[in-house]
Amino acid sequence: MKTAIALLACTVLAFHAFAQEETGLAHPESLNSDGHFLYATNIGKAMDPASKDGDGFISKLTLNGKMITRSITAEKLNAPKGTAIIKGILYVADLDRIVGIELATGKKAAEISLASANTTFSNDLAVKDDHTLFVSLTDAGKILEVDIKTGNLTEVASLKGANGIYYDKAAKRLYTCNFLFDNVQGGEIGMITWQQGKPVYEKIGDIHGAFDGLEMPGSHTLLVSDWGALDHPAGFLEKIDLNSKTATKLDWPVIAGPADFHLDVQHKRVYIPVMTESKVQIHTL
Repeated sequence: MKTAIALLACTVLAFHAFAQEETGLAHPESLNSDGHFLYATNIGKAMDPASKDGDGFISKLTLNGKMITRSITAEKLNAPKGTAIIKGILYVADLDRIVGIELATGKKAAEISLASANTTFSNDLAVKDDHTLFVSLTDAGKILEVDIKTGNLTEVASLKGANGIYYDKAAKRLYTCNFLFDNVQGGEIGMITWQQGKPVYEKIGDIHGAFDGLEMPGSHTLLVSDWGALDHPAGFLEKIDLNSKTATKLDWPVIAGPADFHLDVQHKRVYIPVMTESKVQIHTL
């Protein structure tokens, strides 16, 4: 796993030749919004997604993607990735822990250790309810349910390279995708349901790729980002029809490392962190 991560870091350095502008961002991995602003997690200058180097940060942007505050907190972060917002607190996955930051003050409001899960690569977060998160652990190949009050961790699924997750509260389903460093086009889309109180994983269709972010624009549709390749810019987004279990690639320009994007369902806007170029792209569905 460490070798694969090192390969990703080297590949990203090669991508820098395609950088177009200085934004103040440093390899943004995830975007989220409270409806007023965007919040971008930044891996840091070195672009090492598994390093405890202390140079990660969270930026505050306008809904047009312009920088407002480069770092919203003085809390030391390493390689922050996926986020979730609950009652004014931005929870962020940071290697072997989840950190809660008050959006109003920037102060740390919570810290939940993931050490017992043997992970140094927590990745995405999804909200189940006001007291519970889901977190994907890419290196450990697991998805956990996290009680944010007690810190209790419960394994929900075993999924190699677990990456993007999205929880459909109405249907009580957790959608998943994964990224396999040893087989870039081997990732799949999946769904976890609870049958008699036990989580059950099911693969969705015969859809494969280098999947990262996952959102749900409609009750029968998923939106997923796909890196396409690691040795050159080849990323894109595609829609997954949950009825036919088929994928349709969106006709957008190639994206150099589309990571954990944010979807504004109401305004049909997609905010994509272009990790390797340290910028944000905004598209309309």
